[in-house]
Amino acid sequence: MRLRDVIIIVPCLLFALVLMYFASTRLDAIHSSRDEMGLISNAPLENAPPSLAFATVAMGAFRGLVVDILWMRADKLKEEGQFFDAKQIADWITTLQPRFAQVWDFQAWNMAYNISVAMPASQWQERWRWVKNGYELLRDKGIEQNPHSIQLYRSLAWIFQHKMGSVTDDCHKHYKRELALSMRPLLSPNTKEHFKKLIAADHELSEVMKDEEVSKFISSLKEAEPVFDDEDKIVNNYLSLRQFPSRFKPEAHEVINRFRGTEALDKFDIFAKAYHLRKEWKLDPEFMQKLNDLYGPTNNFDPNDHNPLNWEHPAAHAIYWAEYGLENASKPGEYSVDEKNTDRAVFHSLQELYRNGKMIIYPVPGREASVFLRPDLTMFDSCEKLWKKKWDKYKAMDNSNPKGVSTGYRNLLKNGVGLFYQAGHIDKAGKIYLKARKLFPDREEFRDPLEVYVRKQVAKEIRSVSITEATELIIMALREGYFRFAVHDDDNAYGREKWAQQIYDIYQKEFTDEGVLRIDLPSFGMLRYLAFIGFINDEYYPENLRKSLLARIKVERPDLFEKLTKQENDFIERSKKAAEEKQNGQ
Repeated sequence: MRLRDVIIIVPCLLFALVLMYFASTRLDAIHSSRDEMGLISNAPLENAPPSLAFATVAMGAFRGLVVDILWMRADKLKEEGQFFDAKQIADWITTLQPRFAQVWDFQAWNMAYNISVAMPASQWQERWRWVKNGYELLRDKGIEQNPHSIQLYRSLAWIFQHKMGSVTDDCHKHYKRELALSMRPLLSPNTKEHFKKLIAADHELSEVMKDEEVSKFISSLKEAEPVFDDEDKIVNNYLSLRQFPSRFKPEAHEVINRFRGTEALDKFDIFAKAYHLRKEWKLDPEFMQKLNDLYGPTNNFDPNDHNPLNWEHPAAHAIYWAEYGLENASKPGEYSVDEKNTDRAVFHSLQELYRNGKMIIYPVPGREASVFLRPDLTMFDSCEKLWKKKWDKYKAMDNSNPKGVSTGYRNLLKNGVGLFYQAGHIDKAGKIYLKARKLFPDREEFRDPLEVYVRKQVAKEIRSVSITEATELIIMALREGYFRFAVHDDDNAYGREKWAQQIYDIYQKEFTDEGVLRIDLPSFGMLRYLAFIGFINDEYYPENLRKSLLARIKVERPDLFEKLTKQENDFIERSKKAAEEKQNGQ
């Protein structure tokens, strides 16, 4: 090596060593800053094999290599159906690498989907526990560690939307009922005024206790029932006392009665509900109200006036977490598959609230309440407005392929026309149909007038079914009308009966040639009677609900009761006559 090269290299090496020395003096400060910002995770593994615990400590910076090995092992166990073992390994991974979003997603999916269905449907409480574990893991831990991972928000929304909100799980109605009964005490009455009070409520117990009257109320509860001495559980115990007073001493309920109607009780009651929403459910009342204003059911007289969403329904929670993710973790203007799927969670959940958002929880003596799902037409405008917005959004983006969104939006409009028409809201059905014609001018199906379009759709369906299936179609529409009448949804009950009559008339016309009826469809009166008998004898509906229907018809619709009685007598006479003819023929 030449002397000139040595003269250049040696000073450079010395300078590099000096720089490395000064850099090393900054390491402690850097580590301290990272620790303060929560960027270091050195928490020891609990219940881990000694070899794994040693490896994670000894390998230090090579913890990532351990995580990779564990991840491959967990994935293999999942493929082999060993879900509980996979869960344990995933627990270790989340401890080693809490900012590895995929493993939180894996964990939650494994619990909510794989482990839950490993339990028999008859043990719905166990299934519900694992579904609950899944969404709580994402909500309370995963998102807390990864607040900017839109993937986790999407996955959390998906559990509410799909696992709990759809009908794919045999126990879905149990999930819906348990969620609804948990939310009902916190959000009743579900009004704008109630949300304003929740938003204005104090955030901490120490704040509300500054009110002397509230402090007296809490002191009285502590004197009456020792469990209220535990300040960490005061809110939970209070809410439990209001719902299940028999679990507490009578003296505690006497305190409630003594303070009933006072500002102190009202103030603490609102505080407790808001506190529980924020701390236990991680729901911000202010953000909930924002979603109410955006997506809540509309007033028929003012489409811009929104009532609160049905927060008892899983779809409302899916909307919350998807929107929360879009607000906190999306990248505006930049196309992302995860963001698109999170968007989908919002508008599909809104569609679910429109199609099945009216959740009727009917009490049944001696067992769990029955759950019935019906369309909520007041949700259509909010749903349609958002679909249109998202369609425009993805049309404007490169490589976004909005075809799926476009098809879904068109189907939403078609479905809206049919449902509103069936319910007797012809004007609304007409407005939706005009919008479909305007937005999809190339679609041949939208070129007919509304009446012709509806009749064609029904006729098309009728042509593809047998007379037995057509009869069943009419009977089911009438039975739905009886159900609506039994639960006091009278407008929709009338609409269903009218729709059944229209289907009957279309069928008669479709299969009549020059006034001669070629297909022997029973009379409409007979179909109405068969629908009534079918509903009354259907054990799917609670017995007290069926009795309620009969009582209402007797008192409030005596004309219908008379027709049904007459039809029953006619049916009995025909049955007797047919039996006699058969006997004589033999």
